[in-house]
Amino acid sequence: KHVDWIALAVIKAKQAVPQLSFDIYGHGPEKDKIQQIISEHHAEDYIQLRGHVNLDEIYTQYELFVSASQSEGFGLTLMEAVGSGLGMIGFNVNYGNPTFISDGQNGYLLDKPTKEESIEEITDRMANKIVQYFNNGPTSPQQVSYDIATPFKTAEMINKWQNLVDEVLYD
Repeated sequence: KHVDWIALAVIKAKQAVPQLSFDIYGHGPEKDKIQQIISEHHAEDYIQLRGHVNLDEIYTQYELFVSASQSEGFGLTLMEAVGSGLGMIGFNVNYGNPTFISDGQNGYLLDKPTKEESIEEITDRMANKIVQYFNNGPTSPQQVSYDIATPFKTAEMINKWQNLVDEVLYD
C-alpha cells in the first residue's frame, strides 16, 4: 500500500508543518522498510508504528487520513475515515478514493503516479498536498466528509437493499 511513500512525504511536509505527526496502524510487509525510513530520517518523535487496534475509536483523534494505495477497491478504512469526518488525501484511482474524496472540499486527489515518475517526485507531490491541507486547505473538510459518508450509513444501506428486494419481488 506504499505506506513508505506517506512516511517520506510526512518527513518532507514536517518542515512546513512543524506540528505534523503520522501514526501508522496495522502490520504488513512494509514494516521493516518503514522502520528504516523512520530511523534514517530521525523521525521517531513524529512517526509512530502503532500496531493493530480498534480503529473505530482511533479515527476521531485525527484530522487527516492519507492513502497511497493505487489499487483500492471499496476500502473499508476509507469509509470509516470519511465517516469519522477526517480530511482525505489519496490517488485518483478507479475505485475507492474518488468515492470518498471530493477534491478541494474534504481533501485532495493526487494524479496516479506514472511509470516514469520517481519516488522522490511522488512523495514531493504528496508532501505538497499535506502542507496545503494544513496551511490553507479546505474550509470545512469534516462536514464534507460526513456528508459524503451519509449514503453509506447502515440505515441508508438497509433502505436501499429493501427497495431492491421490493423491486425484484413486486415488479
